[in-house]
Amino acid sequence: MSEFVSIYRGGVNAWECDIMGHFNVQFYAAKLSEGMGHLGRAMGLTPAHGIVLRQRRNFNRYLGELHAGDLVDIRAAVLAVDAESVDLLAEVVNGTTGQVSATFEVHCVGHDPAMDQARPWPQDVRQQMTAMATTPAGPSRPATAGGPVPVQSGAMVEPFISSRGMVAAWHCDPDGQMSAQHYYRIGFDGIGYVRHRTGVTNAVAQANKWGGAALEYALDLLAPIGAGDQFTLRSGLLALGGKTFRFGHCLYNDSSDALVATYDVIGCMLDLQARRAMTIPDEIRARSQKLIIPWPPSG
Repeated sequence: MSEFVSIYRGGVNAWECDIMGHFNVQFYAAKLSEGMGHLGRAMGLTPAHGIVLRQRRNFNRYLGELHAGDLVDIRAAVLAVDAESVDLLAEVVNGTTGQVSATFEVHCVGHDPAMDQARPWPQDVRQQMTAMATTPAGPSRPATAGGPVPVQSGAMVEPFISSRGMVAAWHCDPDGQMSAQHYYRIGFDGIGYVRHRTGVTNAVAQANKWGGAALEYALDLLAPIGAGDQFTLRSGLLALGGKTFRFGHCLYNDSSDALVATYDVIGCMLDLQARRAMTIPDEIRARSQKLIIPWPPSG
């Protein structure tokens, strides 16, 4: 089995943590994106090739909390390669304890920014990617996010607007498209409005010392969005478990009316004193049942 490649090393800043006191999802994605250039170089991609790694689908799982001051290492490996795409596995590691805090399975295509289109990998790059291919150690538990949505017997509602704004130039990567960090930022912003509708308002959360945490994300990137584009995120719930919520978001480019991305997110309520998942209270469950939306979106 090939060794993972080290692609990022740094730390968690206080301003990268959310009101729950842990490293926010958008900054996991930001640091992974920072490391993609190092990964591309390890694969043999150079500026002369005129091709970059363009993320198309992310499945990520959060396994442990990171907090301000923690060290962060990210390592990555190749899972599979074909003519125009590559599947990657990245592990975000607590640099102090050595524990894996999150994993990302990323489907990327070879993208030509100058032509704004997909391009096959050059032969030397594909050979190097293939040589880097690895098999993950041990079986992984099946994903929930991105999988089948349970059939709902009750009435459903239309998704509601949970986030709205405009893509700024500093939200974009060097090729002019919104970076992965800001897809996660917009999704996180939307969760706040969903939680509010379930009855977990700031006042209620503070009084009960309740928080929340993401467990899984399945993010599908369907169309480009860039600086100056207006966007709207529409959200609702897909399912409820004993301790988990399953959220659905649809991100639209209001400048083109295109469906830009879909998010399938598994989250939980967090007991902030015990720092562990808690059973959904009955009153929150009752309100949440009224927010179930059809899925997948029709477009």
